[in-house]
Amino acid sequence: MSLFSIIALSCFIISQGTIIIAYLIGIQYDHPMVETCNPYLQGCLNITDVGIFSPEGYVFRGGMITACAFFMMWWVSNYYITQQTLGVRPKRLAWSSILGLIGSVLLIISTALLVPPRGDINWTLHVICATSFFLVTFFAQALDLWLCISKQHILAIERKSLMAKKAAVAVQAIMIAVFLALEALGVGDNIRNAIEWWLALLIAVYFGSAYWDWKRISINVHR
Repeated sequence: MSLFSIIALSCFIISQGTIIIAYLIGIQYDHPMVETCNPYLQGCLNITDVGIFSPEGYVFRGGMITACAFFMMWWVSNYYITQQTLGVRPKRLAWSSILGLIGSVLLIISTALLVPPRGDINWTLHVICATSFFLVTFFAQALDLWLCISKQHILAIERKSLMAKKAAVAVQAIMIAVFLALEALGVGDNIRNAIEWWLALLIAVYFGSAYWDWKRISINVHR
């Protein structure tokens, strides 16, 4: 296992572990808005609701900001590995990296705003940053997938990794389209909540899939 594969795996474990642990703590304390259900299927609450009250709020904010730091390391690592392997710098690689880093910063801002009391939170900015994170990261991962498919043999993308990437991006596209349609119509709150949980999971799956591709990659230092 290389340092790069650890980064890829950490993106998945830290982000999803943070969300689940914060949710379980919120259930134990019976906090407002935090209902006991399967949020992936029932959509009884959105992810934001598990990151406000204490003590789960500390876990959520600390964990998600840490996850964002790993997301940023993932994009930098992906840029380095891809550029070194191809020997060139495709525009798609540059754009996906830039968008990925912007998305991570947006999620940091969105998360940092979730400081109680609930009424004092800048919800407009939070929603804009959170929604933009999902959209920007989707486009970043879609561009990266496009590059992976076109340069699969050169980049030595493993079959199971490419399948995971394709599934993650395809389902994200469908869910984002459904979410935006429901948002425009002003209906389907529970469905939109469930979509948020799935989008967070699918984004993490994409990051984590690089674990298989980066297991044997090491850092080469040129002098």
